[in-house]
Amino acid sequence: MAKEKIVTGIDAGSSKVSTIVANVNDGRISVIGVSQVASTGIKKGVVVDIDEAVEAIDQSLEKAQRMAGVSIHSAFVSVSGSHIESLNSHGVVAVSHQGTEIGSDDIARVTEAAQAISLPSSKEIIHVLPRDFIVDGQNGIKDPTGMSGIRLEVETNVITGLATSIRNLVKCVSQVGVEVEDLVYTGIASSESVLTDTEKELGAVLIDIGGGTTSIVIFYEGSPMYSAVLPIGGQHITSDLAIGLRGPMEASEKIKLRLSLEREKKIVNDEEKKLEDLNVSEFNLESDVIPKKLLYEIMDARLTEIFTLVALEIKKANLSGKLPAGAIVTGGSAVTAGIERTAKNVLKVPVRIGYPKGVTGLIDEIEGPAFSCNVGLVLYGSRLAKEKTSTLSFGKQGGKMSNIISKVINFSKSFLP
Repeated sequence: MAKEKIVTGIDAGSSKVSTIVANVNDGRISVIGVSQVASTGIKKGVVVDIDEAVEAIDQSLEKAQRMAGVSIHSAFVSVSGSHIESLNSHGVVAVSHQGTEIGSDDIARVTEAAQAISLPSSKEIIHVLPRDFIVDGQNGIKDPTGMSGIRLEVETNVITGLATSIRNLVKCVSQVGVEVEDLVYTGIASSESVLTDTEKELGAVLIDIGGGTTSIVIFYEGSPMYSAVLPIGGQHITSDLAIGLRGPMEASEKIKLRLSLEREKKIVNDEEKKLEDLNVSEFNLESDVIPKKLLYEIMDARLTEIFTLVALEIKKANLSGKLPAGAIVTGGSAVTAGIERTAKNVLKVPVRIGYPKGVTGLIDEIEGPAFSCNVGLVLYGSRLAKEKTSTLSFGKQGGKMSNIISKVINFSKSFLP
C-alpha cells in the first residue's frame, strides 16, 4: 500500500476562506487541521483584490498548518462565480485495436473528441465529466474498461469558467507558496461530501448557498448534467435585514445567526417562532424588541428569490418534475431559519439540509454545512491521489488537455451508482 499522504482543500469564498488538512492512509481520511478566516479581496466568488485575497488565504493556511503540524505544499482549490457554465457534449471514436478490449487510451481519445466544442478564447475547461458511455450502440455503460467493441461513444458534461478569473485565483494560491493540484467547481466538491449515490441516480439538485454566490449542480441518472452559479447568497439576506432594521451589517448578521441557531437546536417550529419577539437590546437599534414575524418576512423574501432563480435553472436544464430525490441545500447559509420551508414552497420537491460526511478526525470542527465544499475537496483529492496526476497548466493547450484526460480517467468511476 502507498504511504500516508497529506491532502489539503482550500475553499476561497466570498465571506470566508477555509482550509482543511487531511491524512489519507489506506483509504481512511482523517482530518488533522481546520481553519476559517474572514474573506477579503474576493467578491461573488471572484478575486477582486489580489493582495487582500493572498493575505486571507495565507492566514487560513498558516492556522491549518499549525493545527495539523505539517507543511502544506499543494492543495485542491474550489472555484465558483457567475462565470461558471456547463454544457453537454458527445464524442465518438473507433476502438484502437478492433476485437480487443477497450483500454484507458480509448477512453482518453473519446473524451478528447467530446471536447471538440466551440469555446470563446476567454473560457477555460475546468471539468470534463463522463455521464454515459456507449459501446456499439449499447448505452447505459458507466465504465467500458475491459469491454469488447468497435465503436466507443461518450456523453460528457463540460464545466467551464472564465480563464482570467481562474488564473487570478491560481496566482493568489501560488503566491503563498502552495501549488494548485487541481481546481474543483464548488458544486462538484460539495456533492462529493453531501449527496448519496441513490440521490444522484434518482435525480437531485445540489444547492450550495455561500456568502456571495449560490452554486447549483443537477445530477441525473448518476452523473452531473447541469451546473450554474447565481451571483446571490447569504450576504444578501444580511444586507436586507440591515436595511429593514436600519442597523449595521454586523448586528444584522448576529440576529440572523441567532435565528439560525434556534433552528439548529429545534427549539420551536417555524410557525411558533413567528409569534414571538426577539430581544435585540444589545445592538442599539431603534427598538429593543423586534417581532420575529418581521425578520422572517425579510429573510423569506430573499430566500424565495434565490430558489425561484434555482427553479429557472432547473427549467433551463429541462429537468422540471424529473428530480424525485429533490433538493439538497448546503453551504454556509443552509442553516438560515425557514430555508427548508421556503425551498419546498418554491421548488415543489423534497428538501433536506446537506451535512458533510465521509471523513474522520476533527469532525466536530467541520460538521456544519459550511464545510461541505472543503470536505468534498479532500474526498476528491484523496481519490485522485491514488494515481499520479498532472498539475494544472494554463500556458499551453497540450498541458491543459493532458490534465483533463488524466482527471477523466481517474475520476469517472466516482459517479458509478
